[in-house]
Amino acid sequence: MSETRDHNISSILSRVLSEVKPSEAEIAHTTEKANELMGRIKAIAPKSVEIIMAGSTARGTQTKGNSDIDIFLLFPKAAEERPMELKGLAIAKKIVNKSKGEKFEIKYAEHPYLKLIMPEDGISADIVPAFKIIDSSERVSAVDRTQLHNVFVNSTLSAQQKDDVRLLKSFMRFHNVYGAEARTLGFSGYLCELLVAHFGSFQNVLSAFSSIKLPMVIRFEKSSMSADETAKKFNSKFVVVDPTDSNRNVAAVVSEDSLARFSIASRRFLSSPSIEYFYGARYSDIGSSSKLLELKNALGTELYSMSFSFPKISEEILWQQLYKLDISIRKSLSEHGFPIVMAVAGIEGRTGSVGYFINKSVLGSRAVRGPAAFMPDNFDAFAEAHKNSLSFFMDGGFGIAIEKAKFRSPKELLEFLLKGGGIKLPSYIKQKGIRISGGKVPERSAKILYASYVRMTYI
Repeated sequence: MSETRDHNISSILSRVLSEVKPSEAEIAHTTEKANELMGRIKAIAPKSVEIIMAGSTARGTQTKGNSDIDIFLLFPKAAEERPMELKGLAIAKKIVNKSKGEKFEIKYAEHPYLKLIMPEDGISADIVPAFKIIDSSERVSAVDRTQLHNVFVNSTLSAQQKDDVRLLKSFMRFHNVYGAEARTLGFSGYLCELLVAHFGSFQNVLSAFSSIKLPMVIRFEKSSMSADETAKKFNSKFVVVDPTDSNRNVAAVVSEDSLARFSIASRRFLSSPSIEYFYGARYSDIGSSSKLLELKNALGTELYSMSFSFPKISEEILWQQLYKLDISIRKSLSEHGFPIVMAVAGIEGRTGSVGYFINKSVLGSRAVRGPAAFMPDNFDAFAEAHKNSLSFFMDGGFGIAIEKAKFRSPKELLEFLLKGGGIKLPSYIKQKGIRISGGKVPERSAKILYASYVRMTYI
């Protein structure tokens, strides 16, 4: 039985790899374009600036259709940070060939970099200023480590293991746990490379995570610290110590949900191998609004949706803003007697949407719990503040005031929070760009929310 299963897994992985590994032509095209770009930069950059290719393309772990280019301009460590950034961006801007339709955007990580978009080639390139360093103790910002990651991965992984990284990325992508950005809070490409380096193969990674016990701590060098001590040091149950920087947890961004989803997917694939585990949920977003209404009715809830218009900024910042607002709204809904059954959120372009499924209810009053009677000053102050309440009584030694509900429905509360200044809105979300709906969701928002619902529930 085990031999049959292993044969099935081997056949599945061979087929998937043939579909996700870039062709020789794609690799050659990307390499040629990267070399051409580096040549452009070399022609105008000071001789003291070293130009290297980085990222998955440089490490040979990219997947088909994801062969974008990362080029680093490594300045001497003696340079000051801000002038270095500006010089790097100035150099990058000069190589943009507008006659070929090339354009650029300035993006931000810990410091700015330039994204060069080349429509004719179907490729984009991130051009990143950084400092040349020998080890992590010299780094000024996180991007400086990337050159060290290149060295470690290329000196550690075999050609077969690099293919295993491609399989791991593809498996994770279809289970919505690939990517360290705020939208996903999952496994970065570098983390995938480290997992294969540590466990040896794609299948071994899945075996380890299918029966994961927390805390899981992965190190590449010996340490006198126990797993529990290391987990405590990094304040995380899942720690992968960066082999190029012992003070960094590469897995820090991975959420417990992403870790759990990966564990479940690994366990199910190994117990019942199927190529379907490499292909995400299939669904149509036609009639998304009607589908959400059907879901609302099946749950026996009401659906309240909000849409937000964003300025043209990075999606990473937009997700952070959306999460921040969501936390505030959830807290207020719960405090006012409207606990959420389920919530979904998504972003498409410059539109963000959040939907809350809340049990049908119209509040007439709510109980406010006060301090114990044995805390005289506090109790008396509470009693005085609620002297006009609908009712006041003791429960287990605590004062309970029954007040008329300030908000009778979730929509009333949401209107107050988002339109009346009940909460402080994140900087890029403005009142005039907010739309609140109860019941039927506008189709554009519905498509965003339904897609998020499918991703969220695809386990």
